[in-house]
Amino acid sequence: MKEYGKPISCYIKTVSPLHLGCDEVYEPLNFVVDEEHCRLMVFELGVFWHHLSAPERQRFTALCQKGTISSILEIYKFMRGRQMSGKAVKVCPGLVEHYRQTLSLPLGNEKKIKQELNNFTIARTAFLPHDGRPYIPGSAIKGALRTAYLNHLATKTPLPRQNSSRNLEQALLDGGSFATDPFRFATDPFRMLKVSDFLPVGEVLTRVIYAVNEKKKLSPFSARGPYQILEVIEPGSIFVGTITIDWPERQAGIRTPIERPVLFHSAAWFYGQQKAREDEELRDIGTKPISVPKVNSDFLLRLGRHSGAESVTIAGHRQIRIMQGRGKPAKFENHSTTLWLASDDPKKYVKENLTPFGWALMAELGEPEARAYEEQEAAWRQHQEQQITQARAAEAHKPKPVAVAPIKTDPVDKLKEELKLIKPDDAGRLGTIIQKIETLETPQQKAALARAIKEHLEPKRFKKHKRRDYLLKLIESDS
Repeated sequence: MKEYGKPISCYIKTVSPLHLGCDEVYEPLNFVVDEEHCRLMVFELGVFWHHLSAPERQRFTALCQKGTISSILEIYKFMRGRQMSGKAVKVCPGLVEHYRQTLSLPLGNEKKIKQELNNFTIARTAFLPHDGRPYIPGSAIKGALRTAYLNHLATKTPLPRQNSSRNLEQALLDGGSFATDPFRFATDPFRMLKVSDFLPVGEVLTRVIYAVNEKKKLSPFSARGPYQILEVIEPGSIFVGTITIDWPERQAGIRTPIERPVLFHSAAWFYGQQKAREDEELRDIGTKPISVPKVNSDFLLRLGRHSGAESVTIAGHRQIRIMQGRGKPAKFENHSTTLWLASDDPKKYVKENLTPFGWALMAELGEPEARAYEEQEAAWRQHQEQQITQARAAEAHKPKPVAVAPIKTDPVDKLKEELKLIKPDDAGRLGTIIQKIETLETPQQKAALARAIKEHLEPKRFKKHKRRDYLLKLIESDS
């Protein structure tokens, strides 16, 4: 009973790129790409605004008020090359080239711009709101421990294939389930496992890379999965937290409580097996497996996105969905057919240089390591405070910027910008612009837009246009 109810201090050390999704992305208005040093400079929009001159603010405001797809690209171009202070995130060389190609797109093709901007979305890894450093959510760790524990139980309790994962888990956990009745205890033994968020120790570096999909068997055809751009935690990062196993209440109905030795040993066994399996698959496609130095009681965990279907399912009961060719129904197998790997380029990469995602080492935290990590964290915090103090002192000596009244964009100019993006033969979108004429306030504004539409259509098209007389009447009224 001594092992129950007492928090177990643990650390996690990443050994391969790790991405923990948080449903947030780096917004275009909050970063610039430092092309020379291969890094993303992330900042608050207010800080960026503060460093602009009065004419630059007017131009930037006008771009933001356009509200078109092309204007997003124009904003990227406006911000390009500016030296900004803020959080620096390393980026792979392929992203710098990708950024340059995106900025070279012509402004007229909105469909192409939208497609490329969607492909340039950078997903953030989970981060702490107060200092922006990454962390590992306790739910991710608990999920990894649970998967390993269930796989361990599956080897001890052979079961026929179940019709759902819930039924399988309930059978393996000796009837354990999470109760939906608020007046009843949940009988799932993992209700008694409490895992804190694991917080960073000192500076934890992240990097922006590509996730690329590779087939496990050599094939003349490439895998179907499109690349993704992810911020990942760099290998060698340290996080600390606690794990607590509580003894179940007498009336809880939990027949088989979790045992601490089994919990950790099952993780070491299961993820050790998964690492060996993946290493063979990587060698088969010409990729080097990552080496994992074994120290003391460290054991492997698999965390985050692209951990591989086998690492998140139960052996002997896997039904992994495999997509077939276009128009063909998906099939289900006991193994996946592709691997997601970290790359420095979305397409022009050498397979030997690809790296698997999500591997980390976990162990109980001894007193010497605990003291060392506390000192490392304290030194980092002291350094951050010194930087903030220095930045405030430097800011105090800067001349205050002259306040600039927000400019009012002429609605005609905005509609003219929309008109430039419409093909002369696109009757539907042209009709929409013509309808917007009536939203303008003065005859002069209406006539100006009518003239712009006439010039856009050119003489032949304008002569045949069904709203020609309406537009001519507006133009003549301002003569």
